[in-house]
Amino acid sequence: MTETTLKNALKDYGLEAYLITVGDDGPHTSNVTVELKGSILNCSLGRSGQKNIGGQPNVSLLWPPLQSGGYGIILNGRAEVAEDARGTANASIALTKSVFHRPGAKQKAGVEACQSDCVALKRT
Repeated sequence: MTETTLKNALKDYGLEAYLITVGDDGPHTSNVTVELKGSILNCSLGRSGQKNIGGQPNVSLLWPPLQSGGYGIILNGRAEVAEDARGTANASIALTKSVFHRPGAKQKAGVEACQSDCVALKRT
């Protein structure tokens, strides 16, 4: 796997992702459509996601592997909630860590905390 940018990865993996938030009652996963604007990801939110981000702004986005044994994408970030002109809640997510990930032995140096097969994903 060669290093790539988030913009290029989204061309391959698509704009549909799983957003994982955490609230008082535990984790919540929702399917979202993301939009990349510079190094910020934006998506619409449901009530649970909006409530959870209000209390705990750290979130993760997940794209499953495209094929068995392939890399998935895991993006971690800090979200802020705002409403658009129609009253729809949206999250703006500033990324803190972005990796291609799959189980297995670490392939190369570069992603310090990952003990699996991780490849850093450039944000721009």
